[in-house]
Amino acid sequence: MNNFKLKADTVFVPAINGECVIRLAEPGDRKDLISISRTIWEGHDYLPQIMDKWISEPYFIVCEFRGRVIACLKLSLLPDNVLWFEGLRVHGRFQGKGIATLMNRFAMGIAVELKKLNPPLSFEFCTYYKNAESLHLTQKVGFEVVQNCYQLDKRGVRDTKKPKILKDYDMSIFSALGDFIPLGWQALHNAPASLAFIRKHAVVFQTPQSIYLLGGVIDKHITFLTPPPADLKPELAFYQHFHGSRRKYGIVLSPRFVSSLPLLSKHGFNFWDEEKEPVANMYVLKMAEDRISALDQ
Repeated sequence: MNNFKLKADTVFVPAINGECVIRLAEPGDRKDLISISRTIWEGHDYLPQIMDKWISEPYFIVCEFRGRVIACLKLSLLPDNVLWFEGLRVHGRFQGKGIATLMNRFAMGIAVELKKLNPPLSFEFCTYYKNAESLHLTQKVGFEVVQNCYQLDKRGVRDTKKPKILKDYDMSIFSALGDFIPLGWQALHNAPASLAFIRKHAVVFQTPQSIYLLGGVIDKHITFLTPPPADLKPELAFYQHFHGSRRKYGIVLSPRFVSSLPLLSKHGFNFWDEEKEPVANMYVLKMAEDRISALDQ
């Protein structure tokens, strides 16, 4: 993937800001992290399912206030020298008090130091298009939207059918997607460096009509690698195989396939907020190199 590897003790120095202490997450923080997650996405946050893995990796940082963890943020290394910002959470009781700004500022300091060790490193993340606070904070420091995708959900059908799992494939199967490969709410560079990561963390499957990618941090989304087939109904049982009978699931559609949205709507794929008009609701953002350089002045 990359020769460069993140090491938690390379550039990390705990910081004190007023009564807030920014430090690396520890196993003893689990209870507070779960408490944070209950105030996010109406309690349907994936943080409890991923926190043990994140705690074991660099850099999962938390904000401690009066002995209690009230916020967290994760920096992860993705293929092709991408430093991925994810998992920013602030407990509902402490939102609107500048905690997210504090966390972003501290994480950016770590990122800048890591880039000194690995100059090709780029800073990227993905967010929901209505996440106004996150977009405001990150665009203010120089992140720009470089890709937008369509994320839709589908109520599960009863029938399931096992598709063919592909093992022997190369990057050519992603050629229709453009610069980024959506992997749930992460986005990989459409570059050879991403192939090993995809093979390890995702599933490529084939139906009689098409090929798809299944991946994501916790909730596994189906990414269409080509435009949805016109005869979509037979495909639904193959999608359902990975989620179980009648279980709801999500898909990701490249903006290159936007003309297929009416077809997907016809078969019960809907946006979270039931938008009346199609909306690219998944934003991928990247910080411009000149803005990164300015941070180190």
